Amino acid sequence: MKGGQRGFTLLEMLAALAVLALCASVLLVAFGQGARTLQQVASRDRMSLAARSVMDDLEAGPLQAGRREGQWDDLSWQREVSEVPVVAGAARLWRIDLTVRDGRHQVLFSTLRARSGGTPP
Repeated sequence: MKGGQRGFTLLEMLAALAVLALCASVLLVAFGQGARTLQQVASRDRMSLAARSVMDDLEAGPLQAGRREGQWDDLSWQREVSEVPVVAGAARLWRIDLTVRDGRHQVLFSTLRARSGGTPP
């Protein structure tokens, strides 16, 4: 080069652009996975909130064995209540199985509740 001119060659510029494109694609994939994970967490959180709401409705009165279905917002749920055999004279023990669906996913929640004489404590 004459006169001491300095600068980047075309090959150096192409190499820099290739590295930049590679880094950008890695970042896009990472952000895409993060957004997808956040959406899944939000969906599971809504399903847990619906399950808590349906379970809280059981506090209002005595438990009865049987199956019920319903809707909570755009989620569907199915609840099955069954009595668990226990020793005579002890509090009655109930098993509650709740399935919550959002169309694509399904989550099962189970718990046990003790009630004396079939009424809430």
